[in-house]
Amino acid sequence: MKRENEYEKTGYKKETGSEEYQKNGKKQNEYCEQNIVDQILQMSEDTEVLNRLKPENIAKLLENKKQKKHFRPYQIGLVAAACVAVVAGTVVWQYGRMHNGVINSSGVSGSNAGSSAGNSNTENKISNSKKIRAARSYDEIYKYIKRAQDNSGIAMYARGGNEIDVQDSASTAKSTESSIAKSTAPSSTASATDTGIATTAANGNYSQTNIRQSGVDEGDIAKTDGTYLYVREDNGRTIDIVDVRNGLKKYNEITLGEEYNIQEFYVNTEQRKLIVVCQKDCTDKNSKKQVNTDNWNQSNTAAVTYNIENIQKPVKEGEVTQSGTYHSSRMADGYLYLFSEYYTGSDMVKEKPLTYVPLVNDKEMSQASICLPPVNCGTMYEVISSVDISKPDETVDNKAVLSGGGKMYVSGKNIYYYESEWQQENQTVTTLRKISYTKGKLKAVAQGKVKGYLNDTFSLDEYKGNLRLFTTNNDENLVIILDKKLDKISSIENLAKGESIYSARFMGETGYFVTYEQVDPLFSVDLSDPEKPKILGKLKIPGFSEYLHFYGEDKLLGIGMSTDEESGMSEGVKVTMFDISDRADVKEEATLVLDDLYRTNAAYDYKSVLVDAAKNRIGFSGYSQNGETYCLLTYNEKEKKFDTILKEDINGNTSQGVRGIYIEDTLYVISGNIIEAYDMNTGEKTGDIIL
Repeated sequence: MKRENEYEKTGYKKETGSEEYQKNGKKQNEYCEQNIVDQILQMSEDTEVLNRLKPENIAKLLENKKQKKHFRPYQIGLVAAACVAVVAGTVVWQYGRMHNGVINSSGVSGSNAGSSAGNSNTENKISNSKKIRAARSYDEIYKYIKRAQDNSGIAMYARGGNEIDVQDSASTAKSTESSIAKSTAPSSTASATDTGIATTAANGNYSQTNIRQSGVDEGDIAKTDGTYLYVREDNGRTIDIVDVRNGLKKYNEITLGEEYNIQEFYVNTEQRKLIVVCQKDCTDKNSKKQVNTDNWNQSNTAAVTYNIENIQKPVKEGEVTQSGTYHSSRMADGYLYLFSEYYTGSDMVKEKPLTYVPLVNDKEMSQASICLPPVNCGTMYEVISSVDISKPDETVDNKAVLSGGGKMYVSGKNIYYYESEWQQENQTVTTLRKISYTKGKLKAVAQGKVKGYLNDTFSLDEYKGNLRLFTTNNDENLVIILDKKLDKISSIENLAKGESIYSARFMGETGYFVTYEQVDPLFSVDLSDPEKPKILGKLKIPGFSEYLHFYGEDKLLGIGMSTDEESGMSEGVKVTMFDISDRADVKEEATLVLDDLYRTNAAYDYKSVLVDAAKNRIGFSGYSQNGETYCLLTYNEKEKKFDTILKEDINGNTSQGVRGIYIEDTLYVISGNIIEAYDMNTGEKTGDIIL
């Protein structure tokens, strides 16, 4: 549906505004004051979640029978409450989308930036440089931030992303691509060697964290080394170590100080390290570095490393900190990569860089490490630090990037940060920033942009140096392939008109994606020739798969919803096994509908899904009218059907998510401070513990 012209509603003509701002950029603040309501409404559309919370859309959401995203009962109340705060929340969270009213955070110029103030200031254009613009001085950084504050017309408070190397290829510079932001939860993509999420470890028969990319570990709230379970307690300060060799017994714990709030952690079995990633309150009276009084600057992100060679006496070996709230982290080859979002606030003092420059280990980042945005104003920093876990009290490298907001996909060699912006006529553009990493060293590589938005990080994948993407733009879907410099190699457009991509997965030279309106078309795409991608096949079945996972080489597992083909009404959770042995003729081999469940977290929290094709087990939690249920399935290849081993109510109540972890033949269902043990073959409960 096309967005209503808010300028005509208020009597302020868009064309007149554009002419005035081309003549005199100083009228920007006056414009913001006159049209602040219009801009707030437009800002709220920059993210799909916020747009859905607009009061006029709530009824449509609840009545739309074709809508994929169903609300849980408790969410309906939250949505209603959110309607009250949507305007204020948008101002606080999304001010960066309005900066200068001309250039949105993806760097789209005023002529295309329909979601901005609708004017075109010729002073704000994307740089054509292909090289990173590092700051030459703190004063230069100050000017970028101050300009964004002055031109926003509201308090400065943004959400961040990683816009680093500036590249504007000829193909993208002349593009008419516009943008819609679609906010989703983190997701994943399979490479040629990635055949599963929860895989069997090489040194033991136990599951590992569901990861996005083979060889790149991710933190989680529960892990195992095959002998012990490590579990984050709900209090946010303690990691319990549970011995499972003779039942369930709490063996030890690691408790951090009151200023810490544990977000995730890693267990490195090779070096016998436990790395705890925390949010840390930095209002410590002993801190001499904390000078900014804004509330959002009162916390740091910290990585605290413990030696657990002697599990009875873990020893703290080091800690690193960086400014901002925790965003995410990865670990590869013994190096931790830490991401945080740092909001500069409004209390900047030009002569005191500490008021607007991020700190790493209580030291101001050098101006050369700070990457300026491709336009003449900035909003916030995405802070990136790397740590060699064998030297856990120091950082190897760091960068800070003035940017907007987005998500990231980390391949085996590069970090891709992507952002999408909502423009006029429901058009979208996604900007991509590529940063390479090698043994802790960070280097800006390239910037590009593509037509459409990405459903999640399963929708892009690096393969042999190229980046493949599945995007949705308005009423079409696209297949796009970019080279190492993020220049476009090829694309297929106008796919599945009127539908949207709901899930995707890549394996080697083949990609799969699901779109949905009332039936579920599963597309298979031949990507073997980057210059000539081809649609191989399309399978249409009722319902949709929100999450895809390879189950060996010739099977693809889908977890989603079953829907009535005529009305689109949900009929329960649907688990599907696709036969992909013939890529051009994908078949639905088996389906299981759990009609008493109305939702799973698979689409939003891929770490909550346990899939192990070698052990032939599939585990996930779902929601029924009675609460949350954990399901453990196996696939009967001979009879082409799913068998249910376990379907039990989950005890405990937690906001941090449920995890299923196995060791040998025992499944441990972890929900907050409660662990329940089940026989993986019979489904019989064998024990439990309250931490």
